[in-house]
Amino acid sequence: MKHIVLIKGTELLRVPIDRLMYISSDGNYSNVVTQDGRSRLIGLQLGQIEDILNAQFGNSYSNIVRLGRGHIINTDYIYFIDVAKQKLILSDCQGSLHELSISKDGLRSLMGYFEELINNKNGSKD
Repeated sequence: MKHIVLIKGTELLRVPIDRLMYISSDGNYSNVVTQDGRSRLIGLQLGQIEDILNAQFGNSYSNIVRLGRGHIINTDYIYFIDVAKQKLILSDCQGSLHELSISKDGLRSLMGYFEELINNKNGSKD
C-alpha cells in the first residue's frame, strides 16, 4: 500500500493514498481528511502538498486532483455533483460522507472528466 508522507517541522503525517478523501485549504495550513473520518491540520499550504504529491507519485495516481484554490480530492470517493448548487459530496458508501462547496468551474471540469471516462469506455467496446 502506498502512502503520502507530509513532513513539516517536527510533525510527520503518513496516510495511505487510497484512504485519502480530500485535503482542504485553511490559510497557511491544510486539513487532511481520510476515509475513516479522521481530520488533521498540517502546517503546509495546498500548493506545497500538491508538489509533494507530484514528487512522491507523479502521474501514477491520476485520481488525486486539484480543484481550484481550495481542495485536492480523491475522485474515487465522488458520490454526487451538483454544479448549479456548487456542491460536491464525497462518500465511501459505508458511513463517511463529506459535503464540499466547490466552484462551478471546478465542478464542470469534474463532470467533463467523468464524461470523458464514460465516452472512452463506451468507445473501446466497439
